[in-house]
Amino acid sequence: MKKKIVQAVLLRWLMPLFLVLQMSACASAGSDSLAPEGQTPVPMSAVSHYGKGIGISEFSVNDKWGGVLYDGWGGGGSTVCCVDLPDASKQPLVVTVKWKTYRTNFKEERWHEATVPVHLAVPLGKSSGIVVHFMPGHRVEVWAARQYPESTEYPGPVYPRGVAPDYVPLPDEKPDPTKGK
Repeated sequence: MKKKIVQAVLLRWLMPLFLVLQMSACASAGSDSLAPEGQTPVPMSAVSHYGKGIGISEFSVNDKWGGVLYDGWGGGGSTVCCVDLPDASKQPLVVTVKWKTYRTNFKEERWHEATVPVHLAVPLGKSSGIVVHFMPGHRVEVWAARQYPESTEYPGPVYPRGVAPDYVPLPDEKPDPTKGK
């Protein structure tokens, strides 16, 4: 019983405190910030739109590790602090995203890389961070907005809800061996 109470206290009070401290490190873009001059530290998270049967074992934005998405449908990665992006709203703001996918029903891992624009719904300093969207066909979109991806007012791709569709392999990928059985 005591152990459960201690665990509940840790989860309820200490974990949120840790997350607030981690996020506040990203928010301090003043002269004492660790970000290079002319850069803003921006938190990042990710959403997968791939479907069932594929996951993302790791990803990075501009070589800054971003996390893991075990499921190919929806969230699953946590917000990570931070990737340094230019202060100015210079258009287009581009980032390089690298990610490794794995197929869950048989062994196939692949690295992918794309250099894409950041869709700025608001300036970076007024956003809730950037969200990397992993889309079907190994495409990627990056958005900076005030709203979170689960919001109906989020300007980027619609958050995946409901039952995940099966992942559809591209022509150069192994077909799903469980199909047709």
